[in-house]
Amino acid sequence: MSSLHWLILFPYYFFTALSLYLLFALVCRIVRADAAANTLAITAVLCSLAATAAPLLMGLSSLADYSWQGLVVLLLVSSSLAAVDALLKGGLPLRLDKELEDV
Repeated sequence: MSSLHWLILFPYYFFTALSLYLLFALVCRIVRADAAANTLAITAVLCSLAATAAPLLMGLSSLADYSWQGLVVLLLVSSSLAAVDALLKGGLPLRLDKELEDV
């Protein structure tokens, strides 16, 4: 196995973090929790790191298990969550929406 095969983990990490951030924002929007954007982002990144690296480090999966099909699923999940969040944005505003507009 070549050392470049490890590069497949970067898109997995990115799309997992993006999907988790959108999921956390959607949950906060639905339950009306007042969470800061930084808190959601840090939590999503840490969970993404754990979800990507833990199975490899514990021997539950190998690099061969990380293929483009999983990336397509993550892309579809993140797109779907973004669409649902955009639909709910008008009816269920959050403090984090205001924070993100200022950026």
